[in-house]
Amino acid sequence: MKIGKIVAIVAVIIVVVIGGGAAYLASLDMDTYRPEIAKAAKDATGRTLKLEGTLSLAVSLTPTVSGEGISFANATWGSRPQMLTLRRFEVQLSLIPLLFGDIQINRLILIEPDILMETDKNGKGNWVFDEAAAAKSETEAADEGAGAIPHIGELQIKNGLLTYNDGVSGETIKVKLTSIEADAASTSDPLNFVVQAAYNDMPVKLKGKAGPLKNAMDPVAPMQVDLLAEVLGLKIGVKGAAQVPTKTVDATIDISASDLSGLQPLAGDGVPANLPLKLTAAVRAAGDKATITDLKLALGNSDLAGNISVDSSGKLPMIKVDLSSKRLDLAELQPASGEGGAAKPEATKKPSRPGKVLPNDPLPLDVLKTVEADAKIAFAEVITPEITLRDVTATVTVRKGRLALKPMSLTVAGSPVSLSAIVNAGGKVPSVAFEMAAPKLDVGRLLTEAKATDLLQGTGNLKVKLLGSGKSVAAIAGSLNGGTSLLMNQGKVKTAAFDTAIGGLSAVMGMMSGEKSEWTVLNCVASRFDIKKGIATSMVLLADTEYSTVVGEGSMNLGEETLAMKVSPQSKSATLNVAVPIKIGGTFAEPSFRPDELATARRLGGLLGATLFPPAALLALGDLGSGDDNPCLKIAQGGGKKPAAQAPAKSATDTATDAVKAPLEGLKKGLDSLFGKKK
Repeated sequence: MKIGKIVAIVAVIIVVVIGGGAAYLASLDMDTYRPEIAKAAKDATGRTLKLEGTLSLAVSLTPTVSGEGISFANATWGSRPQMLTLRRFEVQLSLIPLLFGDIQINRLILIEPDILMETDKNGKGNWVFDEAAAAKSETEAADEGAGAIPHIGELQIKNGLLTYNDGVSGETIKVKLTSIEADAASTSDPLNFVVQAAYNDMPVKLKGKAGPLKNAMDPVAPMQVDLLAEVLGLKIGVKGAAQVPTKTVDATIDISASDLSGLQPLAGDGVPANLPLKLTAAVRAAGDKATITDLKLALGNSDLAGNISVDSSGKLPMIKVDLSSKRLDLAELQPASGEGGAAKPEATKKPSRPGKVLPNDPLPLDVLKTVEADAKIAFAEVITPEITLRDVTATVTVRKGRLALKPMSLTVAGSPVSLSAIVNAGGKVPSVAFEMAAPKLDVGRLLTEAKATDLLQGTGNLKVKLLGSGKSVAAIAGSLNGGTSLLMNQGKVKTAAFDTAIGGLSAVMGMMSGEKSEWTVLNCVASRFDIKKGIATSMVLLADTEYSTVVGEGSMNLGEETLAMKVSPQSKSATLNVAVPIKIGGTFAEPSFRPDELATARRLGGLLGATLFPPAALLALGDLGSGDDNPCLKIAQGGGKKPAAQAPAKSATDTATDAVKAPLEGLKKGLDSLFGKKK
C-alpha cells in the first residue's frame, strides 16, 4: 500500500505529461509532493519519513525520480533515531505499463544506505510498526487489492551498511555493502547478481543467479539457485532449488581452498594453515528435517565420507551420523608450534589449579541433555600426535542426557583393544563408566610408537574398569572406583635403563659373570591397583628379571594428586645387594624421591620369603590368562626364585664400584622423567 500511494503520485504527474505536454510537466516542482509522500509513509507505518534533500523528475518514456537526504525513523526504544538513512536514490520507471497499473522499475539505485535492524531485550524487532497504523494499512490494502510485487529490472547499491543488533544476546553483526549489482529481464527470468561486501570486516564476494523471481513465494514451483561465494579464502559453490513457503532446499555444495590461512581471522592461529580443502555434499532440508548425503571431505592427507541427518520435529533434535575414513591425520591438524602457532599462547596459559595436573574446568556435558543422537564410525587409520590407531569402529547413542559408547574396538601397536564408556549427564551430578581390555597388548611397540621409550619389549594383558562422577576431570578422578590390572610374560628391558632404576644390579651381575648385554631378560611384570573413592592402592606391583626383583607398594590419591609409593629392588645374588628402596612422595606435579632407611636395614629378601600380596589380588591377575605359569605370580605367592636375604659380600661390591656409581641419582632422573617433571 505504501509503495502504491507513492507511485500513484508519480503516475499522476506522468499522465499530465501525456495529456498536457512536456512543457507543463517541466514546470512542476516535485518538492510540493513531499508532504504527501511523508504522510503516506506515516499512515502505513506510524513513523516519520523525512525527505530533506531535493526531489527531481527527469522526463522521458522512462521517467526517473531522484532524491537526496532521506531518513526513516526508528522504533522509540531503538539505539538511534533513524532506522534508515539514504544519501541518494534514483528510481527509473516504465511509462506505458504504469498507465495500466503495472509498476515496472527499470532501475533502482541506492547510494550509501545505512540500515539498522535491531531487537529489544524481549526480542521484538524494530521492523514491527505501530499496530494501529499497520492495521489501517492492511485494511486499505485489502480494499485496493494486494497487487503484485513490482518488478525491478536493475538494482544498484553502493557503499551501504547493514547492522543487526540482537537485544537479547547483545551480539552485533555488521555487513558493509561495497557494491551490489543485480538485474533480471522480467519476473519470469532469473536474477543475476554480483555482490562485494564485508561481514564483520571479513571480505565476501558473491555472484550467481536465482529465480525466476515470480516463484519466490510459490509453494509448488521452486526457485533455481546457482551461486559462488568467496570468503576467508574459501570458494563455496551452491547449486539447486529452494521453496520459501515450504522451507525446502535441495542443493549440492562444493567448498574448496588451496589452504586454510584465510580462516585465521575467524579461528585464530590454531588453524593448520597449509592444508588444502575439498568438500562436496548433497544437502536437503524440508521443514524440520535436514540431511547431508554423499559427504566427501579431503583435508590435507585426511579424508571423511558419509551421511548426516537432523530431525528437529520432536522434543529434542535427533542427529544421525554415519561416517567412514581411510585416513584421519589428527597430528597434521594440530596447530604449528613456534612462531605463529597456537602452542605459544598455550604455553603461557595459567593452570586452573596451581600445583595440580588434572584440569578442574567444567566439562561441557550439559549438551547431552539438548540432543539425541545415533552415530557410527569406521576409520581405517587415525593418526594422533602420540600414537596411530587402526581399524577404529564405534557406535554411539545419546538419549535423555546419557551417552553410551558401546561397542568400540581398535588396533594399537598391532594389538586389538576393546572399549566401552557411559557418560550420564541426566542426573544432578554427571557420572561416567569406562572399561578397556587389551588381552595381547604389545607394550614395547606401544611405547616405541608413542615415542615414549624404546627401552622395553614385551606383551601383556591389560584391563581397566573405572566408575566416577563429577563435573570436571579432577572431580571425576577424585571419586573413582574400580581398578586396573596388567600381567606381562617374558620380555626384555634395556640394561642401562633398568640399572638406573635399580641401582646397577644388572650391570654388576653381568660384570661378575663376565657377560655384558644390551638387554636384560624381563621374566614378568604384574600390577594391580584397586581404586576406591579416588584412592588407587597397589595390591600387586612386581617386576622380575634374571638378576633382580623389583616390588612396589603404596597408593596414589587421585583427588589430592599425591603419591605415597615405595619401589624396592633386590638382587637375586646372595653375595651382592647394592640396591636401596626408594620412597616416592610429593604430588603429581612435583614428585619427590628419597631412600627408605628402615627398608635398607632389613632388606627385601626376608619379606619375599612369604606371600607378599593378598590371595584375592593374585586370583584377579590369574584371570588375565597366564595363570600359575607367570613367574611374577609364583614369586608373589612365595614361590619361584627368591632374592637373597643376606647382606652383600664386600669383595663383590668393591669389584662393581664403578658400575653402580650414584644409583640413587640415576633413579631420581628416571622417575622424574616418568612423572613428566622438568629437569
